[in-house]
Amino acid sequence: MTTAPATAAQALTGLARIRPAGWLATPMPSDPVDLLVRARQVLSADHPGVNGRVSVVSARYTAAVFVVHRPPPEVPLVLKLHADPAAYAGETLAYALLAETAPIARLYAEAEESLSLLLEYLPEPADWTGTAMPALLAERVAAIHTTSLRLPGEAAEAMAGFTLAALHAAPAPAWITDPPAYDEVLAAHLDAYSPDLVPLGHLDLKSEHLRRRPDGELVLLDVESVRPDVTGLIDLVTLPAVLRQAGHDIGPARALGLYLDATAARGARWTAGSLKAALRAYAAATGLDSLHGLDR
Repeated sequence: MTTAPATAAQALTGLARIRPAGWLATPMPSDPVDLLVRARQVLSADHPGVNGRVSVVSARYTAAVFVVHRPPPEVPLVLKLHADPAAYAGETLAYALLAETAPIARLYAEAEESLSLLLEYLPEPADWTGTAMPALLAERVAAIHTTSLRLPGEAAEAMAGFTLAALHAAPAPAWITDPPAYDEVLAAHLDAYSPDLVPLGHLDLKSEHLRRRPDGELVLLDVESVRPDVTGLIDLVTLPAVLRQAGHDIGPARALGLYLDATAARGARWTAGSLKAALRAYAAATGLDSLHGLDR
């Protein structure tokens, strides 16, 4: 068993489920000209008044990201287009849940017809040289994992079907390979939190996704993968790898300690023993190949 996985993706070996080729009926165009044409059409139809030069930041099978460079004094914006309606719905849900309670990029507008979002433009990467950065990333991750403890009443009611109590009473999801082990995971979370917690998780953690606002605040980008039926343990498994890639080879024991401290500050009652037991159950439940020393 390795203790320092090379990448966050390798940290999750065994858990990922690969979709078959061609699973999306209308994927995002691959030609840059076609992408720019689509972006301008979306801005004109669904975001009137947002004008400026458009440049492509990234283009994938499922989504494309652009910057809209607006004339001063207007600030640039990020335009994100989805090709997959489910991914779009997931991202809009994530912003609805996290916008007021966790450090993420601001969402300014959304349009269901074009599956598009207008987001805060944050070109300045985080400075990872500081010794406090590992603790800060753990704090940012913990803020998202515990978001539902701070949701306003209406939002909390809307998510009632995804609370720990509801999940514990329901059959295990189809993607779980060991339902009894999954029950252990949920039971451990019930001990660590309240039954009303919605166990958000599955962040796309990468060092480049931590960005700096002009006022110095650090925020996480790209929360489209967050789900209300996946615990934060998946993100804890990737945390040491992400920190290592950013230049902080702190080791699994230190990463676990940072997460314990960060979640405790936000109301969790984890102990080192209960968190390690939950991680072992999570690996069994999901088919995860290795915990990379986090359970030692």
